[in-house]
Amino acid sequence: MKTIGLFFLLWTTALAAEAQHFRLELLKWYNLSDSTTLQNDPYFGGLSGIEYVPKLGKWYLVTDGADSTRQSYLFEFDSLFNTWNYKRWKLNKIHSAESVRFDKADSSLYFTTELGAGKTYGEFLKLKKDSTVHTLASYQDFEDNKGFEAMALDSNRVLWGASEWPQTPNNPYCQVTGYGLNHGDTLVRALYPLDRNACGYPDNGISEMLLARDGQLLFLERCWTGERDQSNYSIRLFTTYIPKNGSTVDSQSTSLLEKNPVEVNWGGVHLDNIEGMSWGPIVNGNRTLVLISDNNFNKFDRNKTPENRQKSQLIILKVLPD
Repeated sequence: MKTIGLFFLLWTTALAAEAQHFRLELLKWYNLSDSTTLQNDPYFGGLSGIEYVPKLGKWYLVTDGADSTRQSYLFEFDSLFNTWNYKRWKLNKIHSAESVRFDKADSSLYFTTELGAGKTYGEFLKLKKDSTVHTLASYQDFEDNKGFEAMALDSNRVLWGASEWPQTPNNPYCQVTGYGLNHGDTLVRALYPLDRNACGYPDNGISEMLLARDGQLLFLERCWTGERDQSNYSIRLFTTYIPKNGSTVDSQSTSLLEKNPVEVNWGGVHLDNIEGMSWGPIVNGNRTLVLISDNNFNKFDRNKTPENRQKSQLIILKVLPD
């Protein structure tokens, strides 16, 4: 296991982001919380990551844990619209999982976490086919519960992790880290500009990321409006150019990412606490992007009306040419 102290480097190189080539439009949405089968499962909820595997026709959902230990569970579905039949595994040694990605090279699953021993608040973990868990790398100096919230896997077998918040309150950049699976080391550091007050309340952060087309990463920013009696969230999507491997820790330089907003037509849906994001199946000739929300096991809903309680919300967006 490698433990690496994070620090912001003094010299940065700006990368010009590629032009956005797509926009998004609501196709369908559904509350998994309405499923009677899932309502009766005490471990279902707190969904923090989602991954669709086309080759297997499977959906994988991971939770960030309901109890004090933040024990995570993995769910496998053949269909998210037919939830009576599914599998569930307790992820031993994985707590507060925030993202899940499938590696077609060896059929393993990768996770990021926000918890760890001492000041370790960002980890890359690998779940092998024999159900053993291997810590690939751990990173320090994030705030507790604000570590690696997002993860993407690119075609060069680089795992990208992003912190939910900057390391300090006055710092305007989140840390983006690229970990090379082929050689087992940290290859790239990059800085992602973040406006903590994007929705008028200082709660904005990176919730998830994906590999996008044309050598880009797709970032999801989620901001809670601060209204205690409701579940109101602002969700925005951005693309950035993938940082090059020349920006390494050893070279004492890091890339400053340039963000391009993605146009989204939400169709008037009331957005919940979106935490997970995955590319979905092709529907009527269009690629889809699927989002999932974390209902926090409804622990903040004691004084809310039923319509304002948090849901395990599934949102399907179709990808359209820009």
